[in-house]
Amino acid sequence: MGEGTIRISDAEREEAVTKLGEHMTTGRLDLSEYEERCGQAAAARTRADLEALFEDLPAPHPDLSSATRPVDLVKKTGQLVSRSSKVETPATAALDAIAEVAFVVGIPAAILLTIFLGMWWLFIPVGAVLVIAGSASDAAKKRAESAE
Repeated sequence: MGEGTIRISDAEREEAVTKLGEHMTTGRLDLSEYEERCGQAAAARTRADLEALFEDLPAPHPDLSSATRPVDLVKKTGQLVSRSSKVETPATAALDAIAEVAFVVGIPAAILLTIFLGMWWLFIPVGAVLVIAGSASDAAKKRAESAE
């Protein structure tokens, strides 16, 4: 599978029609050929479909650089372009559970105790547990992910 099989977006189709219009205004395409190619551009689904419309034309061509396989983008830019999944370990599961309990039980309990007994200060340890457990869980997931 080559780059030509990558699907394109509406923005890339619209850019192709714009570039075809430039070729028509310079006299490289007559009106009927322009209309035919615009119809083909609107129906195009892959990068190869659009590239075929410009094979016999000089620049300008539409920028199809975003219609690239993610693996090829990583090679070109050196950056990961897809969302990576964080690694779940027993430690991160325990930290997530602690944060969930603090949220589900701790906050309602702190609200009720504040209303009935004036114990407003309970929000401080509940908030601290939420922040510390959540942050530690995220940090542990990132460490486990980078270790792979």
